[in-house]
Formats: sequence, C-alpha cells, structure tokens
Amino acid sequence: MERVGEEIQPSGPLAKRREPGFRAGRPSAVPPPSPTMVVSQRLLRKSSSLAIRTKFKGSMIEVYAATPDDLDGIMAVEESAFGPIGEGAAATRETMADRIRLLNGQPPGWFFVASHHGRVVGDVILQPTNLRPDDCTSWMAATNNGSLDGTFCPDGRNVYGVSLAVARGTPAGISELLLHRAFLAWHAAGRELFMFCSRVPGFSAAHRKTGISIEDYLAQRRKTGGPRDPLLYLYWKLTGGAEPLRLLRNGYSVDNESEGHGVLFSLDDPVSALCAVAIQIYNAGLSAGTRRGQRR
Repeated sequence: MERVGEEIQPSGPLAKRREPGFRAGRPSAVPPPSPTMVVSQRLLRKSSSLAIRTKFKGSMIEVYAATPDDLDGIMAVEESAFGPIGEGAAATRETMADRIRLLNGQPPGWFFVASHHGRVVGDVILQPTNLRPDDCTSWMAATNNGSLDGTFCPDGRNVYGVSLAVARGTPAGISELLLHRAFLAWHAAGRELFMFCSRVPGFSAAHRKTGISIEDYLAQRRKTGGPRDPLLYLYWKLTGGAEPLRLLRNGYSVDNESEGHGVLFSLDDPVSALCAVAIQIYNAGLSAGTRRGQRR
C-alpha cells in the first residue's frame, strides 16, 4: 500500500514496538465465517466511494476519499510515519496534492484517509496500473519515484499499493481499517492483483548483531509459522497468511532499517483478504477496549 510504509499498531507481544511500513501472495488460510466477515461481505455491495464509520469503544474513526482540504493532516501523518525512516522517505506537499488530483479526480477514488474525531491520522494510497509483478522491481520503479507518471492507468488491470501511513500515538485499528478500505476498492473495481512492496525494518539490527544475510533473515519463522520480521509478520496476519513473492534488493533504498531492501507481495483473492483483515479489525477493537479497561 508509495513504499507501502505505515506505522502499524500491533497488539499482544508486539505492542511495545510499532513499525512504519506497507507492501502480499495469496492468503494461505482463511478463518471460518464470523459476524465480522459478514460485515465485509455487506460492504462489498456498497458504493466504492462510501465513507466507512467505525466506533471502537467510544473512539469514532472515519475512512473516506481524500480531498485537498485534508492536505495539512496528510502531511502531518507523512512526516510522523516516514520522516524517521530516512532522508527522502516522506513525500512532499506538492507530490501529495498531485496524488489527490490524479487519484481522486473522478470515481472511483484511490486515495483514502482515516480521521479520528475529525483529525486525519492515517492514509492509504493506491494506483490502478497495468504493471505486473515482474515490473515491480522496486518501489521507485512501480511508482516512477513516487510521481506515478507512466505507472498510473485508470483502467489498469491491477492495483498497486503506493503508501500506507499511520501517525504515531493514534488509536488501535487505524491501519487495519485503511487496509480493509483498500481491499474494498480493489474488489469493487474488479481488478486482478493487489501488489505492494514492504519494508523489512528488523533486518539491519539483526545483520549488525549476527551478520545474517537478507535471504536467511527472510527465511526465519516464528512458532506460529509467520515471518520473524515484525512488519512482515503484521502483514502476514492482516492478509491471512500472505507470503512475499520475492526479495527486492535495493527495493526501497532510502530505508536505513531495511538496509535499502524490500519484498514484493501479490494478492489475487480480494474476498479472502477482506475476511482476514476483518478479523484483525475485530481483534484491534477488543484489544483497545481491554487496554482502556485496565486504565480505569
């Protein structure tokens, strides 16, 4: 979902560390039906331009198509999520304004923001494209260095996740809701693949400590079967077990924590992806409620 890079907000054992990032294979396992999945199926029948309002234990979150009026909030999110990654990681105000005009000039929109009580706290940027996975050799190649010139095609057969960003200190569930909205747009438009590049932010520290190669690092697994890298593990959960299609050497060169590397994901089943992220939305709501209860 620009590099896809966001600040994801994990719960449980990963709650102490939150990583910026965005970038999928087909879900390897789809959970049994649940009320949350039914909600996803109903949303599929609605307009792709609808605003989705969700309430997590009293916190009102709205996801809707970005407009020029949202630009100040979008830039605050961009600096919060991507500023710490490295020089040149954060998009400029001019670039963001151009993206709003290009992607949301006519329906369906492809640039969405999340607001919390009226303040923009996250965004997800997509582009319809005719690029195939073999063309996405880096985030820069897939987006023409972020400009989308020559990569954006209104009638393109696939969708590429340009960027996913969530500001620091926002409520749980924002990244999940934005990814859900992205999958809805993919499904509603009837496009084939949903591709994105992801950072690998745990690699640099692991390499300094042990000298491990990027290939061996990506092969490391948790007891749950998911990737060892914290961001790849979060995408693994949010997509129902998607695995990177391939390593992108120097795929996101501005990212110091990944030592410039990235991975490419390519999803081909929007309904399975929607069902998987819906469960994580439900879990994020429960987690937020539990944490509030503990503070009382």
